[in-house]
Amino acid sequence: MTDYARLYHSTQQLLVFSDVLEDATGQAFVRILQGLALAQPNPTQLSRDYARLFNLLAEEAEFYQGEMVGNGWQNHLLDRLLDSQGIIARKAHRLPGKPAAPPANQVVIEAEYPLGMGLISAGGHDLARLQALYQLNATDMALTVRQLTGNADLPAWSAFKGLGPSLEKGRERRRYELKKALVEAKDWAFLLDELFMFYNENDPSEFNRYRAFHWRRAAQSVQGGRFEPVRHVDDQRFENLVGYEKERKIIIANTEQFVAGLSANHVLLYGARGTGKSSSVKALLPRFGDQGLRLIEVQKSELSDFPVIVELLRDRPEKFILFVDDLSFEAEESSYKDLKALLEGSLEARPRNLLIYATSNRRHLIKEQFSDNAQPGTEEVNAWDTVEEKLSLSDRFGLIVTFMTPNQQQYLAIVSGLAEQAGLELDPEDLRRRALRWELSHSGRSGRTARQFIDQLTGELGLKQNQ
Repeated sequence: MTDYARLYHSTQQLLVFSDVLEDATGQAFVRILQGLALAQPNPTQLSRDYARLFNLLAEEAEFYQGEMVGNGWQNHLLDRLLDSQGIIARKAHRLPGKPAAPPANQVVIEAEYPLGMGLISAGGHDLARLQALYQLNATDMALTVRQLTGNADLPAWSAFKGLGPSLEKGRERRRYELKKALVEAKDWAFLLDELFMFYNENDPSEFNRYRAFHWRRAAQSVQGGRFEPVRHVDDQRFENLVGYEKERKIIIANTEQFVAGLSANHVLLYGARGTGKSSSVKALLPRFGDQGLRLIEVQKSELSDFPVIVELLRDRPEKFILFVDDLSFEAEESSYKDLKALLEGSLEARPRNLLIYATSNRRHLIKEQFSDNAQPGTEEVNAWDTVEEKLSLSDRFGLIVTFMTPNQQQYLAIVSGLAEQAGLELDPEDLRRRALRWELSHSGRSGRTARQFIDQLTGELGLKQNQ
């Protein structure tokens, strides 16, 4: 067995740190090893895999903020290890305070140390394999790929330059020092206790760094999916939303109870399009994000993943809102039953740190047909039971907040408020005439229409001032 074959097999043997290699860069690295492990590597595929890995490492390393440790791959691997969300890291997060390190002679008494002997053994097993991956020589690998692909000037990933050292005190300094300790250690297994204490002191979860996420179903994943952070969140704020103050007050109060650890309800925001339902949910993040609120957008087609999502979130300290936007079901769809179980009716209890907020243009969520009404001679004996089942879905939301289409007076009030926020100096009567003309030529009266009108007017006036 070649060295590359051994390294590839080691990537398939990880027990408790497998998540270290589950990102795009880690998987690209594994594919390279897999290709090199073949008796007759495919030059075309090998070139493609190397290019993919090189691009990912270059993108990360060249824009790296802080001081890199090792080359692009080595620094990436160390960061992934310190950001692990495997069982050892999750155990550390559950323990209050700083856990005791094992005795210096490494004789660990299970009753005294937070990790059982099984995890300690598995951790050492994995760290030895990750250390071997860290020690892989980038220049030697590039040389091997050159020979196999005929690409004589193929560069290695060992000469990237980040944005420069900008280490902060505290957590970032501690992180850097632990990375250096791993580099200098002869055997990473002996630093398992240091890693465990680092996990306990510094939860590396993305839930600490981001406030909004998309749930992404993964066809080939042990966990069934992942939370993808939203790095540039739509910054909606209640102070910038004009109109519907009464409706938003209900949503804010319910969320305030929730983040305080008190009883709260699932919320259905129902009403006409463009009335600010989605914006009202997004505005909860600036208001309650510092108190631990996190927003996770889930597609209707992914509601069946609820058991997986619950398992991943149940023990987290944050408060999570599963946000299902523009929710509705066609009459023939049966996936609404997943939502019913999610809201109420599943054997598994809903964790107290999770609520569902959904927006919809339909009050009853499921499209109703005249054929749903019981008619003489219908094949279904208890046809009304079908209707009741569909109507009961919206009833499972504890709060139903209705956003009605604004009348002309309300629409103009929204326009006036948005114009004031934008600092537009325009005669009120002129503003009124323009707003009504805009409404007639667009999609009717709504908060969205008012916002679009103000955006257009601001641009027009600004362009005139620049001329």
